Amino acid sequence: MKKIFVILLMSLSLLVLTSCNEPVIEETPIIETVKANLLVAEELEDITLPTEIDGVSISWQSSKPNLITNEGVIIKPAVDITTSLTATLTYEDRVMTKIFNVVILGDVSVDYNVVQLAIDAISFEEYELITDIYLLSVVDGINISWSSNDEDVITSAGVVTRPIADAGNALVTLTATLSYNEIIIERDFVFTVIDLTQTVVYIGYYSGADDLVGELLKTFLHDLIDDHTVISYGALWEALSVSDKDPNNPSNIILFYTGVSISNLEHGGDVGEWNREHIWARSHGDLDEFIADSDMHHIRPTDVMMNSKRGSLDFDNGGSIVYDGTIATDNYSDFDSWEPRDEVKGDVARMIFYMAVRYEGDDGYTDLELNDLVNNINSPYIGRLSILLEWHLNDLPDAFEMNRNDVIYSYQGNRNPFIDHPEFVQLIWGTP
Repeated sequence: MKKIFVILLMSLSLLVLTSCNEPVIEETPIIETVKANLLVAEELEDITLPTEIDGVSISWQSSKPNLITNEGVIIKPAVDITTSLTATLTYEDRVMTKIFNVVILGDVSVDYNVVQLAIDAISFEEYELITDIYLLSVVDGINISWSSNDEDVITSAGVVTRPIADAGNALVTLTATLSYNEIIIERDFVFTVIDLTQTVVYIGYYSGADDLVGELLKTFLHDLIDDHTVISYGALWEALSVSDKDPNNPSNIILFYTGVSISNLEHGGDVGEWNREHIWARSHGDLDEFIADSDMHHIRPTDVMMNSKRGSLDFDNGGSIVYDGTIATDNYSDFDSWEPRDEVKGDVARMIFYMAVRYEGDDGYTDLELNDLVNNINSPYIGRLSILLEWHLNDLPDAFEMNRNDVIYSYQGNRNPFIDHPEFVQLIWGTP
């Protein structure tokens, strides 16, 4: 009996000793458990991701903006897009993250062909830049906005400022955001902007313009574009029907100051018809006395009434809104100046720059020049230069203007250099 009791005591002592030496097992923190069990499918469609599990709050962020809200709601793009999702888990004073690589499936109801056309239209052939680039704002009803990660080198409007000497080339990303039927698509374009120490080599039509600035460049371009093939003033009716043709209706032309599409046959001098507007007004140097009177590079089709209202005014900002009959236009004027609609301000500037370079007085005709004044009527000057420089930078050449330059080249055998190379403007006249 006594032996049995001793054995029992020894057993109890051993049990107590064993219990005292057993390691303490800590419970896994809830935030780590939630993180370990948080899973996201590799393909996502019509799903809302969790924002709270067992008291752990979860917020979401996508490497491609506008694909998911912070509340975890998937915003379907027009096409399948691969992205990374970051889940940020918060519990009391602890924060953890978990990253998932996923494909967010596109909306099959979206017309992919329309989207792809827009994407193709905003793609670029050249990714090394020395000049400004034209950024489309709308394609087939798809609105496009742009943002730059380095506005000092490439602005969101496509204006390029080359880095100073020895600063090195700059790598800049432009992001295009396409909006289509409440669907948001983003595309990034990475450009290298060449610094000013590197020589720009021009080839083809402009071969030899390397390193030229100021009057040297102006003289070089003059020698390049003078002696063009002259067409008659009467031939302008047919020629303008081609150069200013409505791309959506080949039987129409686009009126310059109003943007209205009108039959190319409705020309003449009556109200409602279009006629030949001289952007460099005839009276500024007696243009009707020499070949500049029919130079297509500065003649555009305009409504008869608008042509009359512009008259011989110089170009400047401000004034009162101009009416075409009873219809308000986006043009403004006062007693000594004319401000065209925003869409063609750069076109006006580049036509004026062309005229000031093409006609230098060395061929027996008037030397046409720019100044920073208005009210230059009956003199071979047009202003204001500072405003024209601003218009040039704010409205870079678009597809319509570039095509027009090509058409005129087929008629006259010369080009407008400031459409082909917008940087020539700053190299000759500087910046506003």
